Amino acid sequence: MNLNKKAFTLIEIMLWIVIVSLVIVGWFESYTRVWLWKINLMEKSNMQKDSFYFSEKLFQIIKEGWTLDYEEYFNRATVSTSFWSWHYSTETWFWNFWRNWLINTTTYWDWFYYCISKNTTKMSAIWCVTDFNTNITWTAGATRNINYTWVRQRYGQYSFQFIDYNVNFDNDFWDEDWDLEVIWDDDDEFLWDWPISFTAWNDIKELYLISWNKKNRTLIRWNVNRDPDAPAIQTCSISWLNVITWDWCRWTVEFLKLEWVDWWLDHNSAVIDTTQNDWVVDTWLIDKQFTWLSNLNTLNSIIAWSNSNNYRKPLFPTWINVTDFKVFPYPNVETKYFWKNSNISSNISPYVILNFKLKPSWETRNKLKNSWRELNFNTTINLTDIYSK
Repeated sequence: MNLNKKAFTLIEIMLWIVIVSLVIVGWFESYTRVWLWKINLMEKSNMQKDSFYFSEKLFQIIKEGWTLDYEEYFNRATVSTSFWSWHYSTETWFWNFWRNWLINTTTYWDWFYYCISKNTTKMSAIWCVTDFNTNITWTAGATRNINYTWVRQRYGQYSFQFIDYNVNFDNDFWDEDWDLEVIWDDDDEFLWDWPISFTAWNDIKELYLISWNKKNRTLIRWNVNRDPDAPAIQTCSISWLNVITWDWCRWTVEFLKLEWVDWWLDHNSAVIDTTQNDWVVDTWLIDKQFTWLSNLNTLNSIIAWSNSNNYRKPLFPTWINVTDFKVFPYPNVETKYFWKNSNISSNISPYVILNFKLKPSWETRNKLKNSWRELNFNTTINLTDIYSK
């Protein structure tokens, strides 16, 4: 019997097991770290690619044949500029105006109102929304100078703010040719000066665009809701008094497209009116790409008004949070009506400056194990008609 043969003692076996276990644990931790690092790298890479891709989609939508929609900005300024959820809280109904704000009635607004200076007072170089206005026909003793503030405007009403139909201040009762109408007489004057559609050098929250042929429109805005992937116990408050809760919100950029049809003021294709099919803009429908309807008649279309929120589409995917979105369009008056003014900053081709910030929403943040810095985008887009034909 060989008594000199050696074997592992219990202590040596346990020590060996501990060493092997430490090596395995160390290897597993290293593998986990590498795997998590790879996941983070992939998520960040995907986030960056998606951010640039969808930002480019936003730029493309703006550049695809659009210029600033001054008529809608005038409509917005007249109706209300109060906002909530980082966009305007009152719908303008996009020029589809019906009287007394009632839908499905026959009491539609009948025509434009016109700017007419008094015999004793010249009309100032501002809009005549609150004063110096009347409808087509004016007779002695008729009501004048109606206040149209808060009233939804008709398409084309902005252009009439540049015309004074009684500039010579005589006593002809505003009817030079005695046709019982105040417009198109020999005292009409195109002012070519004022009014503006929005305040310059300010973030105006929403971008309104219209095609060069005035038949298609695009509306872009910023909106916010609670992030559905945020912790269940957290709420999103959009009040300035609860800034701390904004971390549980998800902002996005929404857009909507409209198309024009000539159905007159009743917006009814089945009723043949005297001015139906006269090529005067009167009815705007939600684009068929957003409704999947034909837009061939009233029964197969949706008129744009307060229901538009149901059809706006988010431009960015759910895993991107648009944490800031600012819109700075220029100039703030349509130059074809404003050429008489010598202000150099206003006699320029339309363009818009966009400034926005992107970061992961909670859908992506739940996968990331470290912080993420916002991506900042700042761009200037030319909106002259040469790019839209």
